Amino acid sequence: PAPYVEVADLEVAAKSLREFAEDYTINLNKPMDLVFFKDAIQHIGRIARLLRQPRGNALLVGVGGSGRQSLTRLASFIAEM
Repeated sequence: PAPYVEVADLEVAAKSLREFAEDYTINLNKPMDLVFFKDAIQHIGRIARLLRQPRGNALLVGVGGSGRQSLTRLASFIAEM
């Protein structure tokens, strides 16, 4: 796995996530149109970090339509699962 790299600028993180979402769409032929606001960026980072751990898992709680499934799919793609 790649080492952790701290990203202080959210615009840089959002750009990187847009590239990952583009790769996801190209590789899996499933559209991934997300808006990467501050909380979404932070959640994707947390989920990807959790999934990289041995036996890593998480229980995501929230109302329907809040993006749990989409963020998890992108985070698992980033974590190369």
